[in-house]
Amino acid sequence: MVTRGLWRGVRRVALLVGVLWLGWAAAQSAVDAWPRPAERPLAGEPAWLHPEGRERLLQELVALFRTNYWDAGHTDWGAWGARYREAVVAAEERGALDAALGRMVRELGDDHSSWLGLPPGTDTQGRDTPPTPRLGVQLSYVDGRGLVVERVYPGTPAAEADLRRADVITAVGGLELGSAGSLFEANAALAAALGDGSAALRVERGRMAFDVEVGASTVAFSEVAMQPYAVMLGDDVGYLHVPTFNAAGVGSAFHLALRGLAADGARSLVLDLRGNLGGRLVEAGLVVGAFLEGPWARATSRGEVAWSATYEVGPAPNGGLRAVSRLVEPDGAVIGEARVEDPAAFAGPVVVVVGSETASAGEIVAGALLAAGRARAVGETTQGNVEAVRAYALSDGSRVLVAIARVEASDGGALDAGVVPEVTARASMLDLARGVDPPVAEALRLLGGLPFTPGRWF
Repeated sequence: MVTRGLWRGVRRVALLVGVLWLGWAAAQSAVDAWPRPAERPLAGEPAWLHPEGRERLLQELVALFRTNYWDAGHTDWGAWGARYREAVVAAEERGALDAALGRMVRELGDDHSSWLGLPPGTDTQGRDTPPTPRLGVQLSYVDGRGLVVERVYPGTPAAEADLRRADVITAVGGLELGSAGSLFEANAALAAALGDGSAALRVERGRMAFDVEVGASTVAFSEVAMQPYAVMLGDDVGYLHVPTFNAAGVGSAFHLALRGLAADGARSLVLDLRGNLGGRLVEAGLVVGAFLEGPWARATSRGEVAWSATYEVGPAPNGGLRAVSRLVEPDGAVIGEARVEDPAAFAGPVVVVVGSETASAGEIVAGALLAAGRARAVGETTQGNVEAVRAYALSDGSRVLVAIARVEASDGGALDAGVVPEVTARASMLDLARGVDPPVAEALRLLGGLPFTPGRWF
């Protein structure tokens, strides 16, 4: 009996030990699934440094687009986020995270929505962010070739390196740019190289190719590249190039230049919007207003009018006239405004020059002038990228641009097919090297009612 009782006791102890061991193993498995102490966010530490924070950022982004994108049925928003979840959660470096989220937003294909990431100067590691180094050029991208130099600004590293208009940068630091896929990607490669202090460029000039090491410095592009340029093309024809609407004061500078052309005797005008990728619609409205008053465009979102664009001229408080460009919601709320004192009003014939690279507000302005019968157009059909965007900030401070509306003519006429010119013409690099600009020559023919196309030499 003692032996049997002892055996029962041993079995009970063994059973208890086994149960305790199984319980401990299960608990250990659960503990192993928890984040280790080093993986958990510390107080004041950016959430994106951890997988949980990156997943929350992804969820925020999807919810933002699902709620605010102008076309609710543009894509399956949940599936869109799911396709990028693995890449976002695995992105331990900020550059990799921004790249993944940038690819995600670009997949929407509207050319307006854009992942901006953290604002310039934001320091995620407690260090100061140096100014962005620049080369000092205006560039376009040609697939299969690289970055094409359109303008070289004086006093910049590009000028010191003797880069010239029509040079093609085919590689940066051994990285071929012809397969970069977009201006954004190619520019990113150039910016990354310049961030190290200099860039080794492979450049093609005609049939000649050479290598050049170019240093970097900060360049105030707003002072040299964003302002309208005006010149007389003859005794009574003015030429006005507006390269962008993406800066405050562009509309005021445009009116000042237009008044100068009128004072010089301009009775007709060539308005050049080639290369204009858009910008602020209130600044664009100041340009439209020089040729027509009242409503000139409207934006729709999810089947309803979101706001209308108007231009009005009235007395200024201190005398003279003041023009106001506004974006106004259906209830009368003003969501955007720009003003100009002593506005110009041009009543003469206008020909707008557009190109395949003219986009957004650039083509909206051209389309509005054509829709109102206020201008004719020459050049190339524009892109039809006519969405309006709004910037949003996510919980970690990252910013993203979301296409929240589609812009139309004031009567509801669609602009998303692009501006189709009545005369097709383009300026090749060979043309510019010879000093002739075929679209401008066609514009002069239309303005002068000529039976032939004159050559215009600058």
